[in-house]
Amino acid sequence: MANLYDDLRKQLRRGAGIAKSNQFRVTIPAIWQLDLKGLDVSNSTRESMELLCSQASLPSVQAATGQVNGYYTGHSMKYPTMKMYNDLSLTFICDANMTAYKVFHAWFDKIFQEVDNSGNDIEMMEGWTQSPDRDRNRFTRVSYPDQYQTSLLVDKFEPGPVNRQQTKSMRYWFQNVYPYSIDAVPLDAGTTTLVTCTVNLYYERFEVQYEDALQAFKSMSQLDRYPLPKSLRKQLRRIDDQTRKFSKNLKQAFDI
Repeated sequence: MANLYDDLRKQLRRGAGIAKSNQFRVTIPAIWQLDLKGLDVSNSTRESMELLCSQASLPSVQAATGQVNGYYTGHSMKYPTMKMYNDLSLTFICDANMTAYKVFHAWFDKIFQEVDNSGNDIEMMEGWTQSPDRDRNRFTRVSYPDQYQTSLLVDKFEPGPVNRQQTKSMRYWFQNVYPYSIDAVPLDAGTTTLVTCTVNLYYERFEVQYEDALQAFKSMSQLDRYPLPKSLRKQLRRIDDQTRKFSKNLKQAFDI
């Protein structure tokens, strides 16, 4: 107990600090290749979606199993048969242009394309119309998978002494992703709240790429290696001194 606080600090430094749930980034690098109708997916659109993604649930993974009875007398044994993946859920804060909501609806429409009775794709009208002119005998054509599937990345990182994405720890790489449901977006005339859009996506599989956050993380005693302003280094030194002083006072208060 005497050095509990110091031991905790050492362990946190060895692990590059504590992982925080709000330090992540979601990227759909090749979404422009989907050629979404009625929507121009530019670099600013992708950057807006990266910035406004407020929640991403890293999916669980489990194994389907079979069972052998009588492997030994009175004994059964389970063995893995297949790797199973759960769906991916993302939540976005909508800006005034409803960018994320538009992108995923256009992506969904890319899967189910409306076709007229001549077999031609129905183009989305620009601007608002009182009542779009549509043939009653139009039908829906399902696109081929390679026309609506793409990759998606989820990066987990922590802020470091130099920048907020310095200590990258892992990357989830989802392959052949596409949305299968878009949750309802409630609009309320009462108290003003943020409008959010939640989309659920299927994927073929995912891979986890590991990076060592400790390689990028530098302790307080190594900050001189970075070209930081002297004023910032002075403040960081002061915080470190105050932490040491607090540790000393804590030991004296509890006589440890």
